[in-house]
This record gives sequence, C-alpha cells and structure tokens, in this order.
Amino acid sequence: MSKMLRLAALPAVLAVATASALAAQQMVEQPRIHALELTFHGGYFQPTGTSGAIGGVNLTRRPAWVGGVRFDAYAPGGRWGVEVAGSYSPERVLQSSGSGNLGSRRTNALIGTAKFLLGRSPRKSGISYMISGGLGALHRKKSVLDSNVKSTDITGVAGLMIRIPIDGQVGLRLDGDDLIYSADYGTGKKMRNDFVLTAGLGISW
Repeated sequence: MSKMLRLAALPAVLAVATASALAAQQMVEQPRIHALELTFHGGYFQPTGTSGAIGGVNLTRRPAWVGGVRFDAYAPGGRWGVEVAGSYSPERVLQSSGSGNLGSRRTNALIGTAKFLLGRSPRKSGISYMISGGLGALHRKKSVLDSNVKSTDITGVAGLMIRIPIDGQVGLRLDGDDLIYSADYGTGKKMRNDFVLTAGLGISW
C-alpha cells in the first residue's frame, strides 16, 4: 500500500521540482533592478612619452597616485551603459640639468571622462566585464612646461572594466583607462598614452 502511495505521489513531486527549477531559472535570467552605480576608486597614474624640456632644464613626468569617483547607468538588457568619471592626480614632474637633480613639482592634474560601455553589465548576475570608449579632458593647474600656467588637453579614452560582486549591491571594480592625446612638452608634439589604473567599491541601487 505504501509503495502505491509513493508511486502516486511521484508525479506531484516531479511537478513541484520542475516548477521550482523553472522559477529559479527565470529569476537568474531576469535583469537586476539596480541600474545605477557609484564607485569610489583609487590607484595609479602612469604617463607615457614622459620626456620634455624647457630652456636648459630636462623634464620627466613621473607616475603618481590617482583617486576619484565614477557614476554609471546601465541599460535593462545588461549589455551596455554610460559612465562619467572625475579623478585627481598630483602627476609629479622631475626637473634636472647637466649639474644634477633640480627637484620635482606637481601639476595637480584633474581628469574627466565620459564613455559608452559595451559588454556584460552589473544588470546581469555574476562577474561583469565591459569595454568602453569616449572623450575626456586632462586639466593641469600647473602645466608641464610652466608651473605658472594652466593647461587643458582634450583626449580620447579607451577602457576596460571588470566587476566582481560582493553582495547584491556592492562589487569590487577594477578599471583601466587609456587617455590618448597629442601634446608638446618642449621636444615636439607627440602622441601620448597616459594610463589610469584603479580599484574601488561600486555601490548599485
């Protein structure tokens, strides 16, 4: 008798299990409601094309720390988004001549970017990864050539973002941006690629 009851209950158990599996799959596939993200980041500013000169003084742009904030908005499908970001770096310039080291000074660089992102956004569960491209501005309160003069360079920007979720709203963000622009630091106009490499916590809502 008990065997017959177990056999009779088997379809009901299978139906409940199937319904639970389908419901779980739908929950995974549904886009997350958190469309906006604010990230506080810090990291490393790495210039390239670092040499320059003014008069008899040689100039060398040195790596420095960088810190700032990113604001992202992600589309419901989880495939694209947009980002605006602002950062600060002291960007040190080493000064030297034939007689030796003349010390260093800061340019106090402000970096602003606006980008379009494409890939797997935080609107989908799991690890996110997105490539990006857009425009930026690199404003120095004290220019590379003259600490008494400000300067601003308009840049292209290409980037890569990886986000590792910690919980439903917070994630570890790893970002790399390449600032692409042309500038003359006393040795002729050259193409520059300055890298902003950062890590931070992204908070979604």
